[in-house]
Amino acid sequence: MFRTILVPLDGSVVGEQALAAAARLARAFQATVHLVHVHYPNSLTPIVIETLPVIDAELHSLAAEHERFYLNQVAAQPVFNGVQTVVTRLEGAVAETLAAHAQAINADLIVMTTHGWSGFEHFWLGSVAESLLRLTHTPLWLMRPGESASRAAQPLRRILVPLDGSARAEQILAPVQSLAALDGARLTLSRVLVQRRGADQAEVTAQKQEIEAYLQALATRLEAQGVPADIAVGTADQPARALLTLSRELQVDAIALATRGQGGWQRMVMGSVADKIIRASPVPVLVVRP
Repeated sequence: MFRTILVPLDGSVVGEQALAAAARLARAFQATVHLVHVHYPNSLTPIVIETLPVIDAELHSLAAEHERFYLNQVAAQPVFNGVQTVVTRLEGAVAETLAAHAQAINADLIVMTTHGWSGFEHFWLGSVAESLLRLTHTPLWLMRPGESASRAAQPLRRILVPLDGSARAEQILAPVQSLAALDGARLTLSRVLVQRRGADQAEVTAQKQEIEAYLQALATRLEAQGVPADIAVGTADQPARALLTLSRELQVDAIALATRGQGGWQRMVMGSVADKIIRASPVPVLVVRP
């Protein structure tokens, strides 16, 4: 259940593509949406007011006023009719400040696009999405600008959930169940067994059977909780590509996965699978760092 949703904004039109998805979730769960902009002070970068660069530091307060005005304008958009919103302007290192604020307001979900193309003097969404995955345990609902962001605002019918058999990976199940409850979406629990040259086929078959039994047990548990679920198991030498192909074949509306906490984009046990899926997925990705 999502009660407090944080939406980072960097002043870009692309960043605002996350608004419809956030508003939809807020209405469904009667959640409050926190619209947040973080100003990153940089003496080498001019303050931008009404598209004009101003270097005079004394006008910093005017820039702050401009940014607050922007946030209030966003909150007043029709997409948020009937939704409780809170606007907040902060200063500091962007990702660290957002992570701390998410913790301070007990955010259940961070909703954002993964790139920003224009806006204030700092366009930070892309790098911040990556950094937040290292800094926060709050689930992130990430979408690429364009089709992915549009899909995030539409009903969800099927969500692909890659798992690797670990308890840490299973931590995605709680938030994805909440997301699935929104439209009664079906969860497809999946694992791709890495195919190695010269592998003993009897051993591969035994491993697949073990994986199928594990996933089916989880699916049965989810079904008992009222969440439709099925499983998909495959073998491939490139698991991320195989999962993305599966997502297209099943016409899923989202992918949900947990990550590991070892540098860069957080990684699942299957190497850089999470990294590649987040960067290449044509559909929104729900991701959580255990």
